[in-house]
This record gives sequence, C-alpha cells and structure tokens, in this order.
Amino acid sequence: MELGAAGYAAAGAASAAGAGMGLFGYNRGNYMMDQKLHFSRFTAGHTYAMAQTAQYREDITMLTSLTTGRMDLYHGIAGMTATILTAIYCPGRLGLHTPAPPAWLMGLAMVNIAGCYIWLGLTMWMAMHASLRADSAAVHMLTRFVRLPVPSQGMLDRARKFLSAYEEQPLREVLRVPFFRHNGKGKGTGGNNEDMDPDALGRTRHGNDVPAWFLKEKAIDQGEAFESMMPLAAQGTAPEHFEVYREIQNEWWPYDVYSRLSIFLAFMHLSHCWCFMMLAHQLTETRAFFVGGAVVIPFFVLQQIILTLDIMPSQVTIPLHRLGPFAQLFAYPAVCIEYRRYYDADVAFIGYILVYLAYACQLIYTIQLLIICAPDYGAPPEMAEVPSSSWWPSAWRLPRAFKHATHLVAPPRNLEPGQTDLAGEMRAAAKGEATATTGQLTAESAEGKRRDVHRALGKHGESPAWFNVKAGLIALIVAWCFLIAGFTIEILNAGTTHPSLLNGPGVPNNLRDPRYRPAKLGYKEPTEVGTGGALYGPARGVEGAERRLSELGSNPESEILSALPRHDLAEKLRSLLPYLTELATSDSRMGGGVTQTAATSMIPAAAQAMLTGAASAQALVQWPALFEPRLLACGHAAAHSKGKIALALSHHGRGAIISTAASHVGAKELPAMTTLFSLVGTSGHGPLVAAAWDEAGLLLAAATGAVLECPGSGPSEGLWHCRLALAAKLPIGNSKPFRGAVALSRAPLRAAIAFPDESAVTLFSHSGEPSDLWLPAGEVRTRASATSVAFSSAAKELFLASVDGAIAKLNIDEGSMEGAAAPLRGLEKHHWQAACPLHNGGIARLALVQEAGSREASLFLS
Repeated sequence: MELGAAGYAAAGAASAAGAGMGLFGYNRGNYMMDQKLHFSRFTAGHTYAMAQTAQYREDITMLTSLTTGRMDLYHGIAGMTATILTAIYCPGRLGLHTPAPPAWLMGLAMVNIAGCYIWLGLTMWMAMHASLRADSAAVHMLTRFVRLPVPSQGMLDRARKFLSAYEEQPLREVLRVPFFRHNGKGKGTGGNNEDMDPDALGRTRHGNDVPAWFLKEKAIDQGEAFESMMPLAAQGTAPEHFEVYREIQNEWWPYDVYSRLSIFLAFMHLSHCWCFMMLAHQLTETRAFFVGGAVVIPFFVLQQIILTLDIMPSQVTIPLHRLGPFAQLFAYPAVCIEYRRYYDADVAFIGYILVYLAYACQLIYTIQLLIICAPDYGAPPEMAEVPSSSWWPSAWRLPRAFKHATHLVAPPRNLEPGQTDLAGEMRAAAKGEATATTGQLTAESAEGKRRDVHRALGKHGESPAWFNVKAGLIALIVAWCFLIAGFTIEILNAGTTHPSLLNGPGVPNNLRDPRYRPAKLGYKEPTEVGTGGALYGPARGVEGAERRLSELGSNPESEILSALPRHDLAEKLRSLLPYLTELATSDSRMGGGVTQTAATSMIPAAAQAMLTGAASAQALVQWPALFEPRLLACGHAAAHSKGKIALALSHHGRGAIISTAASHVGAKELPAMTTLFSLVGTSGHGPLVAAAWDEAGLLLAAATGAVLECPGSGPSEGLWHCRLALAAKLPIGNSKPFRGAVALSRAPLRAAIAFPDESAVTLFSHSGEPSDLWLPAGEVRTRASATSVAFSSAAKELFLASVDGAIAKLNIDEGSMEGAAAPLRGLEKHHWQAACPLHNGGIARLALVQEAGSREASLFLS
C-alpha cells in the first residue's frame, strides 16, 4: 500500500519528531551530567587550592621560625656571656691583692672587655630586632594575604544550577547533532594536552566548539577578582607568597647575619681579656711563671680554631686576622720582664718591643676584621639551590668571608619541575579572562600594596646593622691607637723627673704606686668569735658570771684551794698589787737592795749641760710626696764643694740629695733643695739599713746582710745603678727582719752593728776580697742602746745616737768616748732616725714627727 503525500509528510514529521525528541533527550542528559561534573570540579578545585594555601602558610611559618629560633639562641648565649663578662669587669682591675699590674697589660685587658661589651650588646639588640621583625611580618602575611580561598555564598550559588536552566540554552544546543562540528575548528583543546587516538582527536570539541553553558560556567567560576600582593620589584616565577616574603625579608636578614658575626667577635674579645686577666693573676699574685704560659697556649689554640671555623680561608687574600691571638704570646714574656727580680735597661727595652708587638697584633687584627666583616659589594653569581644548604639571592650583600656561617634560607625564585601553583593559576585566570558582570565581587585596588616601598637597605644594598658593627670596630681601632700613643709617652717619661701620666702623684716613673692602706684600728685586739668581740661578749654587764670551776669551791674534798683560807689569801694578793703596778710601769730592776736605772741617753746629764750652747739650724727641705727618709749619709769633700751636704734614703731605695748654698753656722733655718733619684738593683735584697757616701759612690747594707755598692759620683737621669759588692753577708739577717743599726766604711772596709735592745756595738772588718767573710774586730759597751751609728770619713771615729737625739763620739783607736751633740730642746716628740758627721765638722740629724695623722721628716744641722 503506497502512502500518499500526506502519509509521507506524516511519516517524515513523526521521524523528525522522534529524532528531535532523541536529540533533546540526549543533549538534556549531557547537560545534567555536565552540571554534576561542574559542581564537583568547582568544589575539588577550591579544596585543592585551600590545601595548597595551607602549605603556603606553613612555608611562611617555617621560614620565620628558622630566623626566630636562631635569634633566640644568639640572644641567650649573649646574655649568659654578659654575666660572665660582668664578673670579670666588676673588680675594675687585674690582680686584687697586690699592687696593680703594668698599665699596658691593663690596657690590653680593658679594651678587650669594652669590645666584648660592644659585641654582646649588639648581638642582643640585633637578634631582638630580627626576631620581632620576622614575627610581625609573618603575622601580617598570615592574617592579610595568605588566606584560604574559601568560596563565598555567591560563588556557591552561581556554581549551583537548576535543571530548568536547560531551557535557557539556544536551540542549536538543545537539538545539537553529535559527532558534527558546528562552530569550526578551535585553536586549542578545552583541557590538558593528552595523548589520544587521531580519529578521536578529530572529533574532539575545542576552542569555541563547546557548549554555551561551558563558556558561561567558566566565566562564572573564574570571574571572581583575586587581589594580588605581588611586589612590583619581584623577580622569578615562584608563588606570590614566596616573592613577597623574600622582599620583606630584607627588613631583618642583615640583623640576622650581623648578630651571628657579633657573637663571633664577642667570644674572640672575651677569650683575649680572659687570657690577659689570667696572665696578670698568675704573675702578680701567685708568681706562677710556668702556669701563666700554660694558660696562654690553650687560649691561643682556641682562638685559632674559632677563626678557622667562622672565616672561610678561600675568601681572604692575606689572613692578617690570625695575628690577633699572637698578642697574648708577646704579652706573656713582656709581663715576665716587668716582674723580673733585677732591673736591666737592655731587658726592659726588649720588654718595650714585646709590648709594641702585642699592641700591633691587636690593631692589625681589628683592622682586618673591619675589612672582612664588610658586605660584599661585588656582583656574585646566583647561588644554586641545593638541598640541605643555605640559599639567598645574589642581590643580598653578605660578608664574603662569613657566608658559610650565616645559615640563611630565602624563598626560591622558581618552582621545581612537577610542582604547580593552583592558587596562582586561579588568580591568573581570574585576572586575564574574567568578564565584568553585573553583581560580580570586586576587590579594592592593590596597586599601593603591590608597590615596593621597602627602604631598609642603603644605596649599596647594605643595612644599618653593618653600620653599627663598623662603628664598634672603628671605636676599637681608635682605642688601640690611643693606648699605643699613651705607652709611647710612658716610655719617654720613664727614668725622668717628669710626672707620669698613669701613676700615683709624687711616685717616680719607675716605681708603681703600691696603694698601701694601713691596718684597721683594733686589728691586734682579741676577738671573741661569734659574739661581737671581746668588749661585747655574752658576759658584758653581768656581775657574777658562773665559771666552770665555781662549783668546786663548796666541795671540801676538792684539791683546788678548798682547804685554804680564801679571804686571807685574797687580802695578801691585794697587798701585792701596788708593788706589781710599780714593777710594771718603772724602768728599774730590784735586786740585792740596789736599784740600777737603765740610761736612755748616750751623754750624761752633766755632759749635756756643757754641750747645750751649740747652735742648731733646721734645713727647710721640701720632701717629695710619699717619701719617708730613714737613712742619712753625709757627703764627702767633693760633694760639699758642690753644695751637697747629705743624702737621705728610704728603706725601699728612693732617695734625695740635699743641697744648700748657705752655711748653717749661726743660722736657725737653712733653705735647702732636693734632687730625687731611685736606686736600681737593690729591691731583691730587702730593706736598706745603712748607707755611706764617699768619692767612689754609695755603700749600702740591706736587712738580709747583703752589702751593695753604687759606683759613680751620683745618679744619672734620676737612676743610680747598684750591684752586689761582696759575696759574704753581715751577720744580721737570720730569719727575722733586722731592727738594729748598722754603719759602713769603705776604706778600711768596716762595719759597726748595734743589735736591738743591747747597750753595745760590735765591730766587724773585711779584707776586701769578694770571697772572704766578715770577721769580728771587737765590741764596745755603750751607755745606752744606739738607734743609729755612723763612721767618720776615715773610719777612725764612730758616732752613736740615742733615742733622745744625743750623739756620742767613740774614738776607735783609743777606745774613749765623749759627747758630740746634746739633745735638741723642744723636740721631745721627734723620733730620731739617723745621724752622720758633716765634712766641715758639724753633725746632721734626721727625725720624724707625727702631725695631723701623717709623719713629717725634719733635718737639723749643728
């Protein structure tokens, strides 16, 4: 049966309707599937972006904790070291129980202490600055920029699609025939480039040959404006948070680097000052010569090890910094020379050279530190990013010699192969392909935030941290130059009468101020331990304190005074008290009914009356400060012709030559001048006890019995060099300090010794041969104990002085004694120290008087 035209039309319409319904259902099913996949892709993309952003936040936290942890370590070490340094500095000097060590050694130690304080202070402040700045930068980024990309409610609403939205599609998409192109060949695939079958590749939809809803959804999903924080000066293709963090890191990495350098400098200066302090202690207080050397060598090795660990040898052309530890090697023999037993000018010159070498090592070492601690202003190549090693951009100006010790880690410039930045891709897609739609969320302009406003570095890329370190090093260089100049001035003034710049007032340049303090009052009083002293004990104010044996008094069987009439015994004891008092306070001896009074004057009272008419003149001598004369030697004929009448000496080798142009005859006061000098070579023999001055020079006797001679007519440039004259010693040393009086004569070589508390003088003679011994030549009984003795110029007469200032003259050949000078009236409070016969026939007497808490010396000529 053939269909008519109407039948064919109906059949065609039915077929078209069926095909249309099929295409409608097919495309509607695709739309439903695409919407499900679209929402899944939307949620998956943001989930991955949030996970990656969380990783970015962890990156910032780890980079910051690396800096803060290191700064906390530096800060703690610096604080602990500062307490140790303060313990060293608190005494204010080296050696606490002896006279101060040489000024140059104090300078070496104190400048290193000051330098250590500089570096410890800079370490703590720069570490604190770097740590706080890094923490604040991390918090700023984590709370403002690196945030999780959580989709907004509007984005979720746009991602959600209703099935009725299919009605909004154009008819060509509703009835689209599969496997046919409709919009021509596109320029790219809609997804990732993957390997596929050529036939399938020809059928792939790409470019504009995609459904309309795909283009619309892409605009909706990626049309949100992402705010960028990328700085305009950023370099590299790393994620934005890395670029920003690297730029902000310029605020603190210089302080990080130079806090590490300051720790290095602090420990170098600490080890220097510690070594110099140990040198002063071992040699000034313990006199441990070899122990001082044992301290120096380990410190030298320690400092060389620190220099090797912290400074790259390949980055330093000439390693002058290794000269620094040599300063203590030069200081050790120099300070040993300072405490040498005998002074020698040639050895002292060697000591000066060693001190200059020690100062030169410190100065050159500090200048070298200034050079190698400076930032590298060259153009170093970019470092390769190697795992487990430090890395920073080549634009960062670090000290080249310390690069391996800084341990800096900066964010990378580029992603490693295989790594993706999903959040950055979403931001780039939104920036380049977004279309402005009504109601779309917009962000505020980020231009101000993206502009590089970093101003932490200088015009050469350096930091104020280097300026602070440079200022400290320059200050140390100035200090070393100042000490070298001061030491030079000390050498120029040594041995002269010019006042020393670094010494006590009035003390000669070759004698250090002993800083002696007298003993405290009451140091000889007995002390009742734990009760406040003898005057404030527990029994003070108690009328009847019980005693341990008081209970035996009532016991009739006890053997301790129990059977004796105690009241009668007490009465007899009371009757004896007046006699005991008289015996204790008098100078008499009772025996055989005859009382003999010990004489205190060399001249009897009757003879004194005959000598009182002799006139006496006081020499107006301006004694130098801190000088206490105890010995007197009258000048010989040649000295008297030049106006030099006498020579006064202290027990410790300081002296003054007394000169006058006027005669003392008939005068009451006599103006006099002094020429100061110091004896060299006598300090090792003990205090001086006798002096004789003749044409050959000085002849001295020490408390140890040693006899010394100082040849020459007088001192040269304030120094009079002495030497040991005889090998044999006078029999006065023993084991106790000699408290008597001694007189010496050169031609013939004789000695007169008045032993303490004895009314006799023993004479000794010597052949003059250095190897011979002193032989006793006789003994002379005297009327009183002699406080000082002196020979005449030819040793034929011996002058003996007593405690009252009276002087008797003993003729040695005849053995007769006569009065020479009577005591001076009105001078009872004077303590007479020495006397000697003048060349013109007079007598010079030296006395000390206590006035206003100090002792003043007086010289009388008669």
